[in-house]
Amino acid sequence: MEESGDTLARQTVLRIRNAMQGGTFVGMPEVLRLIQELSTKAFSITLNELAEIIEQDVAVTARVIGSANTVGYNPSCTPVTTVSQSIQIIGFERVRNLAISYLLADSASQPLASDEQRETAAFALSSGLFAQALTEERDGDAELAFVCTAFRSYGRLLLTAYLIDDYRLARALAVEKGEDDAFRQVFGLTPLELSNALLEEFLIPRNVLRTLQRVPMLLAKTSTRRADDELFVLTEFSERVCELAMDASLDAGQFKKKADAICKSYGDSYRFNSDGIAPAFQSAVTHYTSFSQTYGIRRPKNDTIRLVAARSENANPPEDIVTAQQERRGRVGELVVNAEIVKMTAGHGKNAKKTNPAVVEAAVKRMESLIREDKPDVGAIQRLAITSFQNAVSLDCGMLLKIENSQVRVVAEVGEAANNLRRPVEGMTIDTHDVFGISILRKEDVLIEDVRIGNASRYLPVWLKLNSPVMSLLLLPILVDGNVAGLFFGLRCRGEPLGMNPATLQALRSMRRQIAQLWQGCRV
Repeated sequence: MEESGDTLARQTVLRIRNAMQGGTFVGMPEVLRLIQELSTKAFSITLNELAEIIEQDVAVTARVIGSANTVGYNPSCTPVTTVSQSIQIIGFERVRNLAISYLLADSASQPLASDEQRETAAFALSSGLFAQALTEERDGDAELAFVCTAFRSYGRLLLTAYLIDDYRLARALAVEKGEDDAFRQVFGLTPLELSNALLEEFLIPRNVLRTLQRVPMLLAKTSTRRADDELFVLTEFSERVCELAMDASLDAGQFKKKADAICKSYGDSYRFNSDGIAPAFQSAVTHYTSFSQTYGIRRPKNDTIRLVAARSENANPPEDIVTAQQERRGRVGELVVNAEIVKMTAGHGKNAKKTNPAVVEAAVKRMESLIREDKPDVGAIQRLAITSFQNAVSLDCGMLLKIENSQVRVVAEVGEAANNLRRPVEGMTIDTHDVFGISILRKEDVLIEDVRIGNASRYLPVWLKLNSPVMSLLLLPILVDGNVAGLFFGLRCRGEPLGMNPATLQALRSMRRQIAQLWQGCRV
């Protein structure tokens, strides 16, 4: 990585560690805490410590004990009433994996989690089960293959839990740049590199930590097949095939052709064969269904599980998933509206360099001080915020909007263009078909860098087109108690299109959090 990439990577790791230590979960169920403990300590804890971690959650304890009393895990039908007994009867590794499986399956079905969180949890479990099935065919350590492959999604699990906005940005960028380059641009490292960085400080065996890396091409082609090498290669192979399976644009024939190419890329020594892929997917579906029934979890209807099921039957992906993926890709090509999007990136064109994060950073520090006062001056804080918002990205119009009962109110404004827009803004109807409705109803940031690109202008409301020329538009929703309580609305009317870099974006988000805190505390 370049030096700037190293710095960004360190910042990302620090942000994740601080969030984990602070116990702050954004939209992710509490079970993620146990996944973290099991993930980071799974290979260094004693039997008693494993039992204590699992017993922290009553639901996990009940599921593990219940599984340990089934014939499949306990053929002798020896009665099991504690987690410690479960470990003694069915083994340390199997109990650990049962607990992780339950937690991932439960996370994949949580209605309050984001789509990205549910899909990532489902992918971690599915890819682990896929690897487990392949390893069983080879008489290898299937339990180890499961946990190593599932752990490759550990960094992604944390990104979707703690840094969801940046994660969405990286996913949007990946359409044009490829996933690894996109994540390095936003975070300084890939999700897999984040997994490795977070887990390497724990007492995890080297052969396991090694699986959290990319397989060197030389090793993929080598004729030597040591057990550690096979585990390393198999985990990456499983992840790559499962990622391919998630591409709904590939029908059954296209998927098989690309899967064949992946198999050949590892040479003949590892004996990967596309004919064995469907049965491995079928095994994953069977295990997933078994978990859902045994653990009493409603089987999630997310795209990951449904795509795995389709691949297991050599069938085409469900049409609604194909359509949904096409729509997401289309939005990136036109408005790119589903999370800051392609334009909010470091070094994107000459415009990104003209943003000034220092203006916002200074304002945030001042706002923190003002909010702590016994009687904070709400108006002054709001004016400070909108002024720094305008100056940071050179806007012709900046507005801070408050939303109550679907009514919009301008609480602070700056710029000459604001005079013509105040009344139309306050009279607007929240419409799902324009950028304001998209931002408010989806709770997502929106940046239109240049309305002349594609069909972006059609997403602008009529009242905006009638009252002001528009070159670029920026909307940042402000959430209070999980609901959109307001918006930062910025407009550049003429001149150069608006660009954004990660430092400025991060500073603006910090300022947005300060306004949310102000409104939540004062209830204005």
